[in-house]
Amino acid sequence: MKLIGLYDSPYVRRVAVSMRLQGFSFEHVPLSVFRHQEEMRKINPLLKVPMLVLDNGERLIESTFILDYLDGESPVEKRLVPASGSVRRAIQQQCAIALIAAEKAVQVLYEKALRPEEFSYGPWIARCTAQMHDAFAMLESQPVSNLLSGAAITQADITVAVVLRFARYVHPDQLSAGRYPRLDQLSDYCEALPAFHDTPLE
Repeated sequence: MKLIGLYDSPYVRRVAVSMRLQGFSFEHVPLSVFRHQEEMRKINPLLKVPMLVLDNGERLIESTFILDYLDGESPVEKRLVPASGSVRRAIQQQCAIALIAAEKAVQVLYEKALRPEEFSYGPWIARCTAQMHDAFAMLESQPVSNLLSGAAITQADITVAVVLRFARYVHPDQLSAGRYPRLDQLSDYCEALPAFHDTPLE
């Protein structure tokens, strides 16, 4: 399989980390939707990452869908989201909140880095920044992850850790260490794991 996209995308990185944890072999194709537009367009006209190209040539897009596919191809003991039940819903809800934080972090980044300053809209940046923090605060208010007590890692752990690392990388002034101590603890634990270490954001 081929995983297309850069690890500085939290969506690409969470797929790559998950694949390593689940034991999938893949080739990483580090294409940027900005710097390699023409090459990317030949593979994916939507210019969307991540894209997972299966061995039979089938192409999958959108990280949540890709991760659902990978879970379906994994033995039960390596699935990162249970097939059903309240635990599944809780994990999916945590992922949804974390992905909102990622979306808002990306919107603020694009607003500041890509839009000409004279067209930048301060109230929109403030709103997206507040929504990002609201999402992290919701995650911070939840109990400490069972992963820290020896339980198996879940997709919620992966996604929350990846998104926090990304947001801190692109908005260091907004996410100083200690602002979200429970999330910091989870992030530090996860980033020390081989699957994370071998999938560097930078």
